[in-house]
Amino acid sequence: MAFGAGHVQDMNNRLKQNRAQRPSKRAKFKENNREGIYSTEKKPEKPNFKTVPEKELSKFRKLIRETTKAERKRERIIYGVLILFAMISFIGILLWLN
Repeated sequence: MAFGAGHVQDMNNRLKQNRAQRPSKRAKFKENNREGIYSTEKKPEKPNFKTVPEKELSKFRKLIRETTKAERKRERIIYGVLILFAMISFIGILLWLN
């Protein structure tokens, strides 16, 4: 007695057919052959990134460090005020209940 209507066998057949249509996975991981699998004869252009002088780069780093330092200070102040408010309200609730 066969269970189902052959859905699993149909799924396996479709997977097998789709696998047969793909190019070999083995060739693209050997050496540097990955580019040529789906491309035509012309090679794609590689991106050309801009370079920044070391002086400007150090200036950007310094600016980023200063802003993060100010943000940390602001966060610490906010958290300190919130903790202080929570402690005062907790003590107030305890005194009110007694």
